[in-house]
Order: sequence, then C-alpha cells, then structure tokens
Amino acid sequence: MLSKVLQLYNTVKHLKVKQLRYQVQYRLNKPGKLTAYEQGYKVDDVHFLRFVTLPPVYPAAREDGTFIFLNQTATFGEAIDWSLSKYGKLWNYNLQYVNYLLQEDLPLAKRIGWLKSLHAWLREGRLPLEPYPASLRAINTIRLLSARKFQDDSILSALQGELNFLYCRPEFHLLGNHLLENAFALMMGGAFFSNGKWVSKAQQLLQEELEEQVLSDGAHFELSPMYHQIIFFRLLELLDWYSTWKGKDPAFESFLQEKAVKMSSWLQHMTYLNGDIPHFNDSANGISYNSAFLLQYAAELGIVADEALNLSDSGYRKYGFKSYECIVDVAAIGPSYQPGHGHADALSFVMYADKKPLFVEVGTSTYQTDKRRALERSSASHNTVVVNGRNQSQVWSSFRVGSRAQVKIEKDEITQLRASHDGYKNIGVTHTREFIFSEKVVIKDEVQGEEATEIVAYFHIHPDREVQQKGSTIVVDNYISLTFNEALSVNLSPYQMADGYNSYLEGQRVAVRFHDKLITTISFLN
Repeated sequence: MLSKVLQLYNTVKHLKVKQLRYQVQYRLNKPGKLTAYEQGYKVDDVHFLRFVTLPPVYPAAREDGTFIFLNQTATFGEAIDWSLSKYGKLWNYNLQYVNYLLQEDLPLAKRIGWLKSLHAWLREGRLPLEPYPASLRAINTIRLLSARKFQDDSILSALQGELNFLYCRPEFHLLGNHLLENAFALMMGGAFFSNGKWVSKAQQLLQEELEEQVLSDGAHFELSPMYHQIIFFRLLELLDWYSTWKGKDPAFESFLQEKAVKMSSWLQHMTYLNGDIPHFNDSANGISYNSAFLLQYAAELGIVADEALNLSDSGYRKYGFKSYECIVDVAAIGPSYQPGHGHADALSFVMYADKKPLFVEVGTSTYQTDKRRALERSSASHNTVVVNGRNQSQVWSSFRVGSRAQVKIEKDEITQLRASHDGYKNIGVTHTREFIFSEKVVIKDEVQGEEATEIVAYFHIHPDREVQQKGSTIVVDNYISLTFNEALSVNLSPYQMADGYNSYLEGQRVAVRFHDKLITTISFLN
C-alpha cells in the first residue's frame, strides 16, 4: 500500500498547478452534448482554405462499412457503432478521427453519411465530446469541405460546435501534443469561419506551446520521433494554408517558419539512410507520415533544414561509419509534467547496419493497460542494462511515470560518449555506459553499488537478421560479431518485436550477465 502511495506521489508531484486545476475543473464539469456548443454560423463567413500539398491517405475504410485501424478490423455495415470499445480506446479514437473523409476511392456520399451519423451520436449524447478526436475530426472536415468547395448546413453547424467546444475546453489538464492539436484545429477553424476570437486564442496557444515544446535542437519535447513527425506535419499543414490566408500575421508566420526549420533539422538527423526512424518512446510503424514525405513537404513550402543545428537538448546523439548508423538515448524522461510516452530506456541505443535495422527496440504495439504495455515500456525491452530485474524509471499504467532516472552526460565528443544514470539510486546503484565509435563499436558498462546482485545487458536483434551463437560470441548474418569481455554468461532467446500496433515478429535477444563491468565489441567483418 505504501509503495503505491509513493508511486502516486512521485507521479503527481511533477504535474503543473495548471494541470491539477483543470483536472479538477473538467472532472466536476463534464462537457455537454454537441448541441450545447452549436451557436450557429453565417454562410458569408465561411471561407475555404487553400493547400499546396494533398498528403497521402491510408485506405482505412471500405464502402461496406469495414474499418481497419492498428491492424485490427471491424465491419459495421450501414449502422456504425461509434463507441465500439472491444479493440480499446485508441482504435475507437481512430474511428472518430475520420481521416477517411479524405479517402478519394470512397464515394463522397458515403463519407458524408458517416460524418453525419457521427455528428448525430454527438448531438444525442451517445458519444462523448473529447478534445483530441474533435481536433483531428475538425481538421479533416475542413480539408474535405475546402477541397470539394461545398457547404452543408448540418455539417457546418456541427463543425462550428466542435470548434466552439475546443475553444471552451482545450486540454489544459494534459498539455503537451494534445494541446497543440487543439490549437492547430482552432486556428484552422477560426480562419474557416472568420472567427477572430478563435484565431486569437489559437495563435496565443501556438506561440506559447511551440516555444516550449520545440527544443533548441528542434526536437518535440516528448522525445518521441513518431510524435515529432505528427506535430511537424501539423506545423507544415498550418504554414501551407496560412501562407495564402488573407488574415495572416507576417510576424507569426515567421515564427512558425523558424520552428519548422528546427523541426526539419532534428528529423533529418534522426532519420536513418533508409528513411526509418528509431522507435524510441512509443514510436511505431504505420501511424505518422514518414520522414521522406515530411521533408519533401517542407521543401515545397520553402523550409530547409539548418545543417549547422546539431543534436543537443533532446538527449539523442547520432554516430555513423561506413557500415553502421547508431542513435544513443542519453535523455531523461521528458517533459517532467507530461511523460506519458516515456519508456525506462536510459542509455539505450538503436543501430542500423548497411541501411537495415540491427539492434532495435521491442517497440510499441498497444496503449492498453496490460502486461504487454508494461513490457514494452520496461528497461528489459531496450538495449540497455537492467539491475536486479528492476526498471530504471517507475513506468506504470499506460502513460504514467513515478520516480525517474536522471541522466548525466560526462563526455560528449565526435566519436565518444559517456553518461550515467541514477535510476537505481534507491538501492545505491549507478550505471555508467561509454560508447566508442570507429570501424567497430565498443560499449563499456560499469555498475557500482553493493546491492546490485543481478546485472544483465540486453541486445535486441531485428527479426530479419540471422543470428548464431558460437560459444560466448554472437554472429549476425555471418559478418557482424558481438564479443563480450568479463561476461559471466551469454544467452540467446526469442522475443516478440512489435512490427506495428497489434503486429509482431519473432527476433533473437541477447542477455549478457556480468558482475560489475562489461566490454561489448561490435565488429563488422565485410
């Protein structure tokens, strides 16, 4: 009981007062039905927006009422259950985002019919209004109406109501990427309905939040490459229509462009030569637009990455040689008040060899509060060291973090990186890891503290790689070798890598037990 109280305290103490205030306020005052927010609109105030680029749309819906999200399928026929929960909340959210409004292989009448059905549920109170899906739904609706240049009173009235709901109840209780999505939607909606009140509030939120959420090296502060891609797309989308909007503020546009340049630079650094991103902190396949599209979109808008902007504040470092690319995580879980996508992964790394994944994360396949979610966030699911079977940081539930490992960078050079973390300070243990990069990679681990009775270094090898164990040496694809100096034992066992949401591939995991020091050498023989 006491441990759970301490866990809760270590979680809540990092929250902002603003978050706590709105948590209480929003719980006491539940949102009403959509009709409570519909205040009407003037037809003459509706202005269609112009976009330079039409982003690709994943075909998630079929004309027969079949929807495929997160590798799970539901067929409704004519009557859609907008509150379907059997696949979890994230699947239902995807149903509510209505991205399929932009799916041109579907008849327009079918898409409009689905949207009106969803609006009916919101008006009747059969489906609760929630800011995050409302934000994405509003953006998709505006894009459809602007592309087709048509007006429908029922849809426009519902759209106005949803945007008014966002104006009244932005996600101040969560902050982070959710609040940004609210602001992006409100900005677009304000321009669409010629609502200066919405535009003013959205602009203020965007300036405040982008200033805080885009770090000096360009990373989105939740430190998830996938969520960085998502927010970067929203920023580019805003710049796209805003550049030709008659009500634009040139100073605000310059501010947005500056943030876009930084985000473009960080994404370029964090993207491997084959176009992949490392799956740190809830990153997964098939959710966001890929780096190639985003960087091309940025170029079309005149956004060019700053080559001089190096990785710094985000806590990631990238190293490369002719045979490999390696990204190391020396970041603390962040941000402190919104760590929901953080994993217990201090001093871990992801490595590609010859443009293919070699050492990877176990990955993210679910947001459900279950054993798999706990496993995927655990230290043992990352390429790092685990002491006494414990997590470095106290990750719990689906998106909670209690006590957190603090990382100290001790050496940060072109070919060498050394850092330590205090995630095991409650048992008097410190882990220090040093990387030395050349034609081969040398990793030196040292664990200090008498209470460290079981110490294991994990290396997760991508399922596409062929793995053999020859004594205490691991050989990958007959040309990459892993040798371990001062190891007590080296064991190879299968693990399930998330290849996307609810999709898995079996790979091989190396577990190396050692006393207090371990030197791992990764050699490339070709």
